[in-house]
Amino acid sequence: MPELVLPLFPLPDVVHFPGTRLPLHIFEPRYREMVAELLARPAAERRVGMILAAPDPATGATELYEPGCAGRLVEHEPLADGRSNIVLEGEFRFEIEGLVEGRPYRRARVRPLAEGVPALEHERVSRLEGELARLVAAVAAAAGAAFPIDLGTLAGLGSPGSLAPLANRLAAGLDLPALRRQSLLAEPLLERAEQVAGILRSRLKVLGFLAPFRHLADAARSN
Repeated sequence: MPELVLPLFPLPDVVHFPGTRLPLHIFEPRYREMVAELLARPAAERRVGMILAAPDPATGATELYEPGCAGRLVEHEPLADGRSNIVLEGEFRFEIEGLVEGRPYRRARVRPLAEGVPALEHERVSRLEGELARLVAAVAAAAGAAFPIDLGTLAGLGSPGSLAPLANRLAAGLDLPALRRQSLLAEPLLERAEQVAGILRSRLKVLGFLAPFRHLADAARSN
């Protein structure tokens, strides 16, 4: 397999997932150069390695947290002053094998990580697809306008074959701390989906507990 080198875009509080879209505003000169070089490539090769840069809880030093996610540049809006808005489409998770010098931005040799599930897990996959779809509907109904995900982006998911996009869009869209999202990205797909289901079950339980008190908050807002 040929060596795969990606430009890296480390950001705090940003974790990208396969199958999700990530809008970014590009303003630093080194990343303007990165985008210009990507646009000079064939469309299928315009990939950026998104990776979380966050303080290590033990040392406080900024660390790059693996895995990252390779996102392909699918939209580019140039702005008058040289800045631009772009959109990345997440393609695959990766681990860094080594850094590559020669650019003002970081680059790395990377190894893609598999995202599939064993054929023997068919029943587990089907159960999770249905459970996630039911939990999303229940949590969204209980949370109302406070639900952080546009349900239109989840339309049609929950059917056979939709586990990866459903689990990844939920992991990306739920209001979770960056390190919690990173821990989800690090899990194989089935475990990631199980953990997302657990998060939704917990939220549904909390919302159910708070439901009897909601009318008090509504009354306070109306006064």
